[in-house]
Amino acid sequence: MSDRQTASQLRGYFLKIGSEAVLIIVSVFVAILLESMWQDRAERQDAREALAQVRISLAEDRAFFDRVEQEQRAAAERIELLIEWLSNPESAPGEPVYAALDYSMPISIWPRRAAWNTMVSAGQLQLLDAPELTTRIGDYYEHHLRRIEYNGRQYDNAFIDVFEGYLPRIWNFERQEPLTSDPARLVELRNRLVQLYGWIQYYLNSVETNRRLLETLLEDIDRYLREFD
Repeated sequence: MSDRQTASQLRGYFLKIGSEAVLIIVSVFVAILLESMWQDRAERQDAREALAQVRISLAEDRAFFDRVEQEQRAAAERIELLIEWLSNPESAPGEPVYAALDYSMPISIWPRRAAWNTMVSAGQLQLLDAPELTTRIGDYYEHHLRRIEYNGRQYDNAFIDVFEGYLPRIWNFERQEPLTSDPARLVELRNRLVQLYGWIQYYLNSVETNRRLLETLLEDIDRYLREFD
């Protein structure tokens, strides 16, 4: 065998090895790429499922808002009765006033945050590729709900101050009659109730504002999720 033939065979051998090596490298690269694409797709699907859980929490909050509004409106009606009676405290209270004096604190908003907090901590927001939607959801949770939670605490304290702090010094619950005939103290109770009534109206407006925002978010989330059905 001549040196030329040997060199030719070696070139063919190395070319074959090189081709196989390139093929292996390309195969590994394609496998890694496919694995990355599959992983990315799986993570995006997980993010959409997490958003669906957030949507469930928001829907539960909407139903809870209905209950809060119902109890707050009932409380407003009771307080209106008390204000009306205290405008003329010499008159007989009547059963509706007795019922209104029976302390029952209405519930306020305490939203569910677990699904949202989990989604944020898992870094799933950017995987949705919907920056406008996620920004609005974040604004709702981190701004609007925090505000109504803060207002709710202040309102609850005002309610407790009137019905647990001041009213028991004015009204004998056991005998169902005033503890004092001092007009100044009765006027002070009426003024406190007027302020509390104003708190209720403010709080009801906040609940309604949050309800509208929530319903819009639910519609937008549904529209986004339908794209992947």
